[in-house]
Amino acid sequence: MTENTKQILDTVQELESVLSFSVQKSLGNFTWKERTHSVEEESGVFKIRFYSDGLNLAEKTAIESIIKENLGKNNYNFSVYFERKEKPATQPQKAPQAHSHSSEAHEHAKPQQKPDMRPPTGKRPISGVKRIIAVASGKGGVGKSTVSVNLALALYNQGYKVGILDADIYGPSVPTMLNIHKDPLVNENNKIIPPESFGLKVMSFGFFAPEETAVIWRGPMIMKALQQFFWDVEWGELDFLIIDLPPGTGDAQLTLVQSIPISGAVIVTTPQNVALLDAVKGIAMFRKTDVPIIGVVENMSTFSCPACGTETHIFGAGGADKVSEKFEVPVLGHVPLIQEIRAAGDLGEPLTSQPKHAVRMRFAEIAEKVVKNTLAMENKK
Repeated sequence: MTENTKQILDTVQELESVLSFSVQKSLGNFTWKERTHSVEEESGVFKIRFYSDGLNLAEKTAIESIIKENLGKNNYNFSVYFERKEKPATQPQKAPQAHSHSSEAHEHAKPQQKPDMRPPTGKRPISGVKRIIAVASGKGGVGKSTVSVNLALALYNQGYKVGILDADIYGPSVPTMLNIHKDPLVNENNKIIPPESFGLKVMSFGFFAPEETAVIWRGPMIMKALQQFFWDVEWGELDFLIIDLPPGTGDAQLTLVQSIPISGAVIVTTPQNVALLDAVKGIAMFRKTDVPIIGVVENMSTFSCPACGTETHIFGAGGADKVSEKFEVPVLGHVPLIQEIRAAGDLGEPLTSQPKHAVRMRFAEIAEKVVKNTLAMENKK
């Protein structure tokens, strides 16, 4: 720890003496000094890391305001990062040696109602879910599911209760990325119980179709299946539900915006012009349906050579910034193209589940902006 980081840490920890009763009460079993556990410096920016266990969004906002109000007097360039206190993650169930796809095994997990092909008549909230974030892209292959999974975990790391719905009908990959190899069960109320992995509640089309089977569905079937995942799943109490949408602007996207209240959309793109053109269509679609845009994530932003360390913009540079400027939407962050991210997804061990990893820190910054932008949009309503 450098002299500057130690000075900032000491300054923040000394704020315990000026805390209001309500803030002190919100700290629960942790003391202020235990929660303010470290300060790191990166490129001249000081990152104050704060354990957020048991804190809701309003309490985090109050704590951040206290720190900024007192530390800002010293002209430091700093940010506050909330994260869950480290503890062993709940490991997902390992894949069995021989997995049965018998009709009986799948039958008990399927909702029993007959398909209702009527169009939605109005938006209906999902019980217990406070905020719904749609993660979308104009085209496939830009890493939308990778961003969805790591964003969900980054929010969980900051102390939020998070679920993720893999609504990518044609290519559901979230079960693989989170290493889930078990069928969902149904409770006594005929609600599907979502499996849990790394602290996330997970639901996916992949649980109901063998991996080798192609899904060939028309619009009404897609609509009904999605609505069952909205309302026939026992999501419980969630601060955020992340919905990983299929690429494009088709039936799934339309069903989403017509059926449930969306807090906002995160658009994932890569720097090259072809991806940007499609990302623009996604922004236009959400704006046309009155869904606010939380921001844009530029994936595969740069490539760092593992041999020499040279950083290269192999897909071009500044793409997300161009979209941001033209459509007045914020850039949430840039995610590099590195082999570790791909390997972690294949193994079902996301990098955001690994303490101190650079990718975890990158997504922590993105998640923080998602929370702040979402809260700002709510306050404007």
